[in-house]
Amino acid sequence: MNNFITTDFLNLRNQPAIAQGNVIAVMPPDTVVESLNGEEAPGWLKVKVMLGKTLTQGFASRKFLQSTSLELPEDQSAAATAIPPVHYPPGDRKISRSQVNGRAYPLNEPGLLKVALDQIQGVTEKCAAIHNLVEYLDVEHSARYAPGGGSTYCNIYAYDVAYCLGAFLPRVWWTAGAIVQLQQGQTLVPKYDQNITEYTANLICNWFDQYGVSFGWQRLFDLTAMQNEVNKGKLGIIVGQRINMSNPGHIVAVVPENDQHVAKRNGTTVISPLQSQAGARNKKYFSGLNWWEDSSRFKKFGCWIFG
Repeated sequence: MNNFITTDFLNLRNQPAIAQGNVIAVMPPDTVVESLNGEEAPGWLKVKVMLGKTLTQGFASRKFLQSTSLELPEDQSAAATAIPPVHYPPGDRKISRSQVNGRAYPLNEPGLLKVALDQIQGVTEKCAAIHNLVEYLDVEHSARYAPGGGSTYCNIYAYDVAYCLGAFLPRVWWTAGAIVQLQQGQTLVPKYDQNITEYTANLICNWFDQYGVSFGWQRLFDLTAMQNEVNKGKLGIIVGQRINMSNPGHIVAVVPENDQHVAKRNGTTVISPLQSQAGARNKKYFSGLNWWEDSSRFKKFGCWIFG
């Protein structure tokens, strides 16, 4: 068994070559990997690695791998100790898409389009529900998601999409002290800046690694597999964490293809999935831009599906 440790942030790819769409994960410095078959192509090793709670494999540049006696971590796929989801209760406030205030709260406007994907029967119906929600939230025109004053709201939009489809994504999350109390069996009432705090895209990226599996999310490492699963009526999320944590990360929804909007493919291989986002530019649908592969800005990312 030949084990190695990464000497820098290192892309894990699905083939031993540099190409758009073949980065499946980013391994942080000091990540232990196990070589599977030696050099399958000059300068590349096929490796397996534990990322978060998921074991996966791919190709990594030999240039940034150093031999080590350390062992690959054991499979940690078992769900974390149960911690309940949390939303910042709006009380008697009315929170709608037309407001620029109240972004920490979930939407509760009259007639809110809210339906759980796991309660819908049929692929066609599930996909239609996702597309109906994208149109309803209308990220390109709703004030709630409009960038301004140097701020963007990708995390608000992703949260709303997940919330309205019955998936949990943290807009707020328990503080470290609150998590200890919850693990001890205590019941807590959410209180802002006391036991809950707002979560940015950077923090959501870490949350997925630690808690995503516990809340029904599955991590995937192949864009074709991800788009194919989303086309079955599942919700996809891609989230990236910035190198400089003081800069905003990014998070997008991955949505099913239809006659009007499709992923970017090379033959049958998806090299850029169909995405929906808020951000500096709000877009209901787009593909062709793999923003998470920009290693000058993002140090890691994750692709997740729910449903």
